[in-house]
Amino acid sequence: MPEPVGHLKELFRYPIKSLGGEIITHSEVTGRGLTGDRFWAVEDENGKFGSGKSTRRFRQMNGLLHFRAFSRRETPVLVLPDRTELDATSDEAATILSEHTGKTVSVTPERGISHFDEGAIHFITTSALLLLRDKHGSDVDVRRFRPNIVLDTGTQPRHLEADWLGQRLSIGASLVLEVAYLMPRCVMVNMAQHDLGEDNHVLKTISKINPEVCFGAFARVIRTGQIRLGDTAQLI
Repeated sequence: MPEPVGHLKELFRYPIKSLGGEIITHSEVTGRGLTGDRFWAVEDENGKFGSGKSTRRFRQMNGLLHFRAFSRRETPVLVLPDRTELDATSDEAATILSEHTGKTVSVTPERGISHFDEGAIHFITTSALLLLRDKHGSDVDVRRFRPNIVLDTGTQPRHLEADWLGQRLSIGASLVLEVAYLMPRCVMVNMAQHDLGEDNHVLKTISKINPEVCFGAFARVIRTGQIRLGDTAQLI
């Protein structure tokens, strides 16, 4: 029998990879993830995409978290630190991002290979956030972790994501996810972003919860579907 474990409390989408995102009320979820999530990226002249770390495909670009993006028709809107809004694909946006990063960059769409550097769906439970608060000594804003889905699982402080590894989770009428692996964390969780100041102790606190410094989890899409705030989540 399915086991109800909570409900969908918050839903986030990040139209441009490594920038701040937007709060939404509902989304279609395909095998790629939430519709429009990280479909765009900040690309440099060498074809590397802006990220919090450097890999074969990605290039660390500090300061991107001070910008936000939200979806509007075909192209996203870039929100500057002073809250000015620009077409993210415009020459003006490219100039400002280039000045800010010290590289020649522009915002470009996904081309064949996904912009994800981890899994497609990242979720966190309120139980895990409460455990983190207890260890940290104060609340830690969930936006530091850039999840897609926040599940309200009640007031028990516990890293439930670790308990659910390998299990299947349904949300709403049709979406089914498989909890694949815990999310490895890096110094990005400490960094200032939008209206959040720097907190140099978050990563250290996570290490007290998980020795491998993981927090939250990634999930694979087993069955696609529409989700919206308030949907029931069940282990199946």
